[in-house]
Amino acid sequence: MTGLRGTGKSTLGRVLARLLGYGFRDTDKDIVRRAGMSINDIVAQHGWDHFRNLERQVVAGAAKLHQHVIAVGGGALINEENARVLKEHSVVVLLVCDLSVLAARIARHSHRPSLTGQGAAEAEIAQVWEARRERYHAVADLTYDVSAQSRNEGDDLRRKAAGLHRLLRQSNRFAAG
Repeated sequence: MTGLRGTGKSTLGRVLARLLGYGFRDTDKDIVRRAGMSINDIVAQHGWDHFRNLERQVVAGAAKLHQHVIAVGGGALINEENARVLKEHSVVVLLVCDLSVLAARIARHSHRPSLTGQGAAEAEIAQVWEARRERYHAVADLTYDVSAQSRNEGDDLRRKAAGLHRLLRQSNRFAAG
């Protein structure tokens, strides 16, 4: 699973993994474990290039897991090697979402470093989406819109996971895997 920050890759990924009876991996959490520090601290102390290098190592290992839902960071597909290994070993699902919904979600969780240096979340999200949109769509096997939300997050997650499960079952790549 990939997509912009705030699309629910990790949260929805865990629910989907349970529904499928699969394991779940979050490459950002694996990076934090490997580095022994938060993503904020990795970026602040060592820079984005160091983070992306750690990400490349973690994605290479995770992509080879069988019967796992893997949530990769929103920037993972920027790297050609990540895109290739994920495409080769996985069904790549792009989660898309209305940018204003993403901005509201991100505003509630400010524990991640800025991607662009823009102050406003919506401006940053729009800039990152424009920079990555073509790449995401080129690599993705399937696209799923996660914009809809109700007051009940648990119901939303179960509904979205069930929708993703149906979409995956209809996919030739998933059936072949």
